Amino acid sequence: MSPERMGRGSAARALAELAGGAATGPVRLWEFAVRLRLLGDTHVGAAHDTPRHAAQSDVDLLVDRDPGTGVPRLRATTLAGLLRHELARRAGTAAAGRLFGGAAGAGGEDGAQRPSPLHLDDATAELPEGTGVSVRVGTRVDPDTGVVARGALWQTEVLPAGTVFTAHLRLHVVEEAEEAQLLALLAAAADGLTGEGPGVRLGGRGGRGYGAVRAVAWRARRHDLTGAAGWFGYYGRTWESRHAEMARDLAREPDGVRTAVAAALGGQAAEEVAAAFAAATVPDGRRWAELRMRVAVGERPTEAFVGGWRGDAPRPGLLMVGEAPGLDRLDAVDRAHRRRPAVGARGRVDEQPVLGDTALFALLKRIGRRLAGDLAETGDAHWRAWHDRWWGADTAADTGRRGSASPSRIRLRRIPVLAGGTEWRATRLTVDALFADAVEGRLSADALHCGGQAEVVLDVWEPDEAVLGMLTLVVRELATVPFDALGAGAGVGHGRLAVVSAALLAAPGEEAVDVLAALTDPGSAHRTRVRRWVDAWVAAVTGGTDDAEGS
Repeated sequence: MSPERMGRGSAARALAELAGGAATGPVRLWEFAVRLRLLGDTHVGAAHDTPRHAAQSDVDLLVDRDPGTGVPRLRATTLAGLLRHELARRAGTAAAGRLFGGAAGAGGEDGAQRPSPLHLDDATAELPEGTGVSVRVGTRVDPDTGVVARGALWQTEVLPAGTVFTAHLRLHVVEEAEEAQLLALLAAAADGLTGEGPGVRLGGRGGRGYGAVRAVAWRARRHDLTGAAGWFGYYGRTWESRHAEMARDLAREPDGVRTAVAAALGGQAAEEVAAAFAAATVPDGRRWAELRMRVAVGERPTEAFVGGWRGDAPRPGLLMVGEAPGLDRLDAVDRAHRRRPAVGARGRVDEQPVLGDTALFALLKRIGRRLAGDLAETGDAHWRAWHDRWWGADTAADTGRRGSASPSRIRLRRIPVLAGGTEWRATRLTVDALFADAVEGRLSADALHCGGQAEVVLDVWEPDEAVLGMLTLVVRELATVPFDALGAGAGVGHGRLAVVSAALLAAPGEEAVDVLAALTDPGSAHRTRVRRWVDAWVAAVTGGTDDAEGS
């Protein structure tokens, strides 16, 4: 008799005989496959320490690779940890413990450890055609002076935008009553893979815009392990056939995990589970603020400030966030503005100029630091502690202060891509300071970027009104007279940025504040809210309030 025609009793006896005893374990098993596409530069570091030059390379930070094939990979433990962290932010540690395992207080009972019902596999990378793992040269910018710190230079392997990971997950349901809730928890964790909002970031340097990722396709399949058909349907296949079958159907599946689950819950027997899953909701308890700016490369003319500030269109300027030119341009220029593969609206990967990541974050951090330092008059201990709490603290070796480094609570969502503008080639030469003559052999050509605009999005975790006031003042600095510049050539006027539009969302669901309208219209409601935020910032920086943790 075929497995499909076995009765439930005979199926149980057959399984018990095969297993040498009573069949135990999950009653349902869900297979998932998801295609993850990187939206920008990503560094997923190796899990083992590799001394510099050990691999006959000058690269300091290598990406993690499969030891057998050498292909870059995303470890299952890395993805599981990111999803667990995302679910804990949304629904708390107890909900994360139910899906990813933990002790009592995190989903367990009577002090016993609860195993994770969700299992994952390592995923290897599929690089876009014509691209490869690139090496990025990084430097540290001194927060006080805005110049590169001496000796702070390193090289990092980076996965380009458009790289795809196909990840495989399995959800083990031990009790039928838990099936719908476990599926809802998985869907809530997967909401962080949409590429929007402050969701999951793969790898390191996420605060600088690295690691933005989007789940572009999902596939789900449900196995009933209480019957022989479901049992043999899963365990009767090899790992290779399971992965190949799930990956083959990814292109035909919808791009959401909820619709993939709904498609797999077909048939009358699954109607109750489908209804329970549709009704199950996981509340989103995250708190964050969002600053969305449109930034132009250039600055406003002097006449824009005569007789009162006006938001005139900025004049295009030059920008140089330098890197070595590509192989096709080595004979034409010595240094070029940074260009990186970026994913377009239709999923196409093109090489486009970028505004910068570390340099842009350092610029915004430097402006906030200068504003706080200029305001404070009671010594630097208090305002530095407040500043470090939001922007991140430097190591003691860099600043001479005791204490360990702390992460930033202000994060750049994605590396901004410049739209518009054009390349501008300039020839440079070295002039002798004594005789004012050109030094022989010191001639070079630069490929700068002229003009263009980019969207910059900052996310702030658990904000208070003081940090919102600081962000509005940073916008004011960039919208009016930019004292600070981005990239190289600041001494000759390069790297000026001007804010064209700025909307600050204090909390999800609230109405956004138009920061530029608050600057130009004293009687607007936007000015009233901004004034309250700025007053809170003044009190927090000068020590005029003890409530620096929240509002």
